[in-house]
Amino acid sequence: TRSRRNSAGVGGGGHAIIVRDPETQLDVTPVSLLEVQPSVMQGDDGGRQSPKSRESGSNLMDSQSSTGIKSGWSSGSQTPSKADSDMSDRDEEEEEERRKKEEEKKRRMVAVTLVQDEAPKPADVHKEVQVLLTESDTFFLLDIPSTCAADDDPDVERIKAANKVYTDAVELRIKEGADKFADHNIQTLNFASKTKEAQATPAQTHDVGVDVTNYEIHDAILELRKGEDAAGAGDDILGTNTKKKTTTTDALNDLSQLSGGRVDAAKLGEATLASAEFRHALKSMERIVVQNIYHEQQMLYRSMMSPVVPAEQALVNAQRGRMDVLWTYECDLSRGRNVSCMAWNNLNPDLLAVGYGEFDFSKQGDGLVLFWSLKNPEYPERVYRTESSVTSLAFAQKSFNLLAVGLYDGTVAVYDVRKEEGKPVLESSYNGGKHSDSVWEVRWVDKGAERAEALVSVSSDGRVTQWSMSKGLECTDLIKLKRVSTHKKAVNTKNEAFISRMASGMCADFNPKDTSIYLCGTEEGSIHRCSVSYNEQYLDSYLGHSGPVYKVVWSPFQPTSFLSCSADWSIRLWWQESETAALTMQSSADYVSDIQWSPNVSTIFASVTGDGHVCIWDMSISTLDPIVHEKILPRKPTCIRFSPNTDVVVAGDDSGRVTVYRVSGIDNKKYTHEEQVARLDRALAAKDADAAEAQ
Repeated sequence: TRSRRNSAGVGGGGHAIIVRDPETQLDVTPVSLLEVQPSVMQGDDGGRQSPKSRESGSNLMDSQSSTGIKSGWSSGSQTPSKADSDMSDRDEEEEEERRKKEEEKKRRMVAVTLVQDEAPKPADVHKEVQVLLTESDTFFLLDIPSTCAADDDPDVERIKAANKVYTDAVELRIKEGADKFADHNIQTLNFASKTKEAQATPAQTHDVGVDVTNYEIHDAILELRKGEDAAGAGDDILGTNTKKKTTTTDALNDLSQLSGGRVDAAKLGEATLASAEFRHALKSMERIVVQNIYHEQQMLYRSMMSPVVPAEQALVNAQRGRMDVLWTYECDLSRGRNVSCMAWNNLNPDLLAVGYGEFDFSKQGDGLVLFWSLKNPEYPERVYRTESSVTSLAFAQKSFNLLAVGLYDGTVAVYDVRKEEGKPVLESSYNGGKHSDSVWEVRWVDKGAERAEALVSVSSDGRVTQWSMSKGLECTDLIKLKRVSTHKKAVNTKNEAFISRMASGMCADFNPKDTSIYLCGTEEGSIHRCSVSYNEQYLDSYLGHSGPVYKVVWSPFQPTSFLSCSADWSIRLWWQESETAALTMQSSADYVSDIQWSPNVSTIFASVTGDGHVCIWDMSISTLDPIVHEKILPRKPTCIRFSPNTDVVVAGDDSGRVTVYRVSGIDNKKYTHEEQVARLDRALAAKDADAAEAQ
């Protein structure tokens, strides 16, 4: 039994581990430095003795027992007893068993370096086992995505498409920003970073308490009531005298008294009047009232048949060829001012921008820009004030919210009409190339889809300047106008020397088909055809006017012909191939201040003269007299514009009025572009035939 117990202790304890050298297979298992005493009985965690302790204890007891027995028997007789033979047999069995275990261990650990003594017994499976989970080491795997793809990659087509989209976007960005960016190589300097700590003093706080007694509140309310009684009856927010408070005011006062104060009714009324919601409501109500008043006129403006006018009567009126006044754009702000220029908005054709300013140097003052709308003919939608008189203005063709304004003092300003405040977003300065004289014309030029619009101005200082808005208003002179000789030198005569070689620019217009070609009218009466590619010479010069050229406009249908008007009382039609006028028209003995082509018919245009006449011409009917003639004396018309979407013309005068006329009795049919060009050619051919017959 003892050998069996010892065998269980060796095989049934903790798993013994033997470490062997992988090369020599020698036992290199570390040996404990502590020597276990035979008298010490060590137990495991469960209170049981370990196999070694049990074995050591059993051997100790056996040795003591055998010693005692041997000593007892030896004292009685010298002859070996049966007990001595049994003891020797047990020792031999234990030695044999120990030798077998050593051979078994050697056999099991031949092929491995670390091995357990034996597998757990079936009885140990049901025991509770404690397992401790610990975090393993973290492994970092380097993963760098590839920037290249093989031709046989399944996503190669998608990658090629994405690369093409990116390349196209880069090229488009370069084209759009050609004026904004330039290629330049640089090296980035990365400074060394340093971590630095700072200490701040915490903010100091103080607690303050205020105590107000009931009698102080009572006395304050009495003082307020005394002051109200002394002031007498007050005014409500609508301006009517009332001695009795309204229910709303009483409720507000009662509520404010409960909270320790009192709301001032006057301040409440001022806040209501100044609120944006109240002003918007008033504007909507004003439009409703005004449209009820101008309902019939606005129906005629839209070329809709009014219910109060029978169709037969309207047909008779249309056959007479007449101009009917619909209404007049005028208010206290514009009354007494001179209407210098007008422009329709390209996005909203019912919005008309009107500039007010004096042309005479002795009458100079501040300027004004008013925005009139069809929704309210009584008062403008926007009011912009300028320090100098407004001499020209124009809406942008693409950026519809931008308005360019030229002033008498040489300033060129750009406004954003979406903003109510009248401050320009861009303005020229002397450092940036500001004109030294009046700006008589501003034009927006479309540079194509790849480039933004450019602004061109013409001034009396002789400069035709192009303004870029990439970095503020930066100017580039397209050309500097120079005087040309208009008469041949006579024999034995002396020519008077020019005081200045520079010519004063009065007007300009860009060709609707080729925006690189433009016309420029001068104060000396000559018209020059120029190109943006040449800034030193003219392409052609057209001589015929004997006075300042106030207006020159290309035909919207025939890009090789243009009209001009002058202070010499005449209107001339030109072909760009000929230096002489193809047609000369005159309707009065006074200067012609403005002309405008019809946007619908190629042979119709309008003009205004200094003797108070507004005229509509149709060259297919007559080149001697206008087909519609309206006299507005004692006022003098200064400018005229056709409505872009209706049979309406607007004319401004020197009293601050802008009169809206509905024109009837003129050709308003819809023609194709080829038919429009043919009509103009036939009109000029008929004129040439009449001239030949007269000769």
